[in-house]
Amino acid sequence: MAEKPYKTSNELLRGALILSAAAIIVKVLSAAYRIPYQNIAGDIGFYIYQQVYPFYGVALTLSTLGFPVVISKLIAERESSKNEFAVKDIVVTSFLVLSTMGMMMFVVLFLGADWIAGLMEDPKLSSLLKIIAFSYLLMPISSVLRGYYQGINDMLPTASSQVAEQSVRVLTILVLSILFVQQGYSQYVVGKGAVFGSITGGMAGLALLLVYVILKEEWQLFLRMDIRPANFIKISKALVFQGVAFCITGLILILFQFVDSLHLYSLLRETGMGENEAKGWKGVYDRGQPLLQLGTVAANSFALALVPVISRFLQKNDQYELLNKIKLALRVSASLGLAAAIGLAVMMSPVNQMLFTDDKGTVALAIFSLSIVFTSLIMTTAAVIQSLGYSVVPMVITIIGVFSKWVLNLMLVPRYHIVGAASATVLALMVMSVLFYAVLRIHLKKPLMEKNHIYIILKSTVYMGTVVVLYNALFHLLFTGEGRMLATIQALIGVAIGAAVFVVTSIRTGLFEEEELSHIPLVSKLERFIKTNRGKNHE
Repeated sequence: MAEKPYKTSNELLRGALILSAAAIIVKVLSAAYRIPYQNIAGDIGFYIYQQVYPFYGVALTLSTLGFPVVISKLIAERESSKNEFAVKDIVVTSFLVLSTMGMMMFVVLFLGADWIAGLMEDPKLSSLLKIIAFSYLLMPISSVLRGYYQGINDMLPTASSQVAEQSVRVLTILVLSILFVQQGYSQYVVGKGAVFGSITGGMAGLALLLVYVILKEEWQLFLRMDIRPANFIKISKALVFQGVAFCITGLILILFQFVDSLHLYSLLRETGMGENEAKGWKGVYDRGQPLLQLGTVAANSFALALVPVISRFLQKNDQYELLNKIKLALRVSASLGLAAAIGLAVMMSPVNQMLFTDDKGTVALAIFSLSIVFTSLIMTTAAVIQSLGYSVVPMVITIIGVFSKWVLNLMLVPRYHIVGAASATVLALMVMSVLFYAVLRIHLKKPLMEKNHIYIILKSTVYMGTVVVLYNALFHLLFTGEGRMLATIQALIGVAIGAAVFVVTSIRTGLFEEEELSHIPLVSKLERFIKTNRGKNHE
C-alpha cells in the first residue's frame, strides 16, 4: 500500500475540527433522544431503558474513543517509534485482539444476562441485556477502521460513521417505541425495541466505514494476517492498557450509571416502596442523565479541542503558553459548568415539566444538576492530564470516584431516596474534581485559577441566580395557571434571561481578555461591554 503524504498543520487542524464537530453532534443526539423517549415510554419505561443503557455505553465508548485513539496513535507515531511497526501489523493485531475481546464480552453478557438481571432484582431485563450483547460483536472492526483512518489523519470516515451510528440508533429507538406503545405492548417490549437501536446504529456506522474501505481499496490491509510474534505482543499490550486509559474519562458518567443500575432500585425497595413505585422513582431520577449530558456538551467539546493544543505546546516546550491555555480551559469549564448548574437548578421546576410532562423529583433533579460543574471540570482536567502523558492517574481517580458513589448511595438512599442518590453523585464527582485539580496543580507547580477570576465567576453566578429567582417569582404572580405550555414559556424565557445576565456580567467584569474573546464566535460583538479598566482586574 502506498505511503500517505505528509500532512500539513492546516490539514491536522481541519481533521481535529471535523472530529470535534462530529463528537458534539453525537453527544447532543445521545442526550436529546432520551427526553422524547421518556415522554413516550413513561417513567417506568425510562427506568427499564436506563437500567441496561450502561452496558451499551461501554461498547460505544470503546469503539469511538478508547481503542480508535490508541490505534491512531500507534499508526501516527510508527515512524518516530523505536519499534517501527508497519501499518498492516498494527491493523491486523488490533483486529485479532479486539475480536477476541469483543467475543469474550459478548459471551459474558449474553450468557450472564440472567445473573446480571438478578443482581438488579429485575429478571425481565435479561432479554434486553442479550440484545445489547450483540453490539460487542460490532465493536472490533469499527474500532480498527476508525483508528486506522484517524491515524492517517483522514477524519471524515470516523466522523461520518459516528454521526450515522447515532442518527440511525436514535431513529430506531423513537420509531419502534412509538409503534410498540401504540400497539399496546408491555413496557419491557418497548425497551427491547429501544435497545435494538444499538444494533441498527452499530451496523449503519460499520456499513459506512466499509464503504470507505471499498472505495479507497484499502481492504488489502486484511488480506495478509501473518505478523511477527514480538510485534504482536508489543502492539497488543499498548492497545489494551492504553485503550482502557484513554477511554476511562469517557466512562466516568457511564460507570456512575452502572452503580445506580445495580443497586438504586433495590435500595428503594428496601425502604418499603412497592415494585412499580420504586421503578417509577428510579425513572424519575434518570431524568437527570440527559440534563447532565446536555449541560456538559460545551465543556466536553472544549476538552476535546484542548488535547491537540496542549500537545502542540508540549512539543514546542513552550511552558508559558501551555500554562496560559490550561488556565483558559479551566476558566471556561468552571464558568460554563457553574452557570449551567446553578441556572438549571433554580429553573428545574418549569424545565422538568417542560421536558418530562410533570414536575416529579424536582428537588432531586435540582441537586443532580449541580453535577454539571464538577463533571465539566473533570473532563477538562482529565484531558489536560492525559495530554501531559499521565494515564494511570485518571484510572485511579475514577476508581476512587465510583467507589465513593457506591458507598454514598448506601449511606444516603435509605434515608433520602432519590434525593440521596442525587447527592451521592454530586459529592462523588466533587471528590474526583478536587483530586484531578490537585494532581494538575502539583504537576505544574503554579496556581491554575486566579483569585479575581474565581470572584468574577462567583459574582456573575450570584447575579444570574438572583435575577432568575426574581423572574420566577414575578412569573408566578402574573400567571397563576398550570400546564406544560405555561411551564415551557417560563423555562425558555428564564433560561434566556439567565444566560444573558451571566454572559454580560462575566464579560464586563473582565473574566476573559479581549484577545481570548476574539477567538470565541459571536462574542466579539459583546466587546463593547468590556470595561476600559479591564487590565486592573489582572494586576
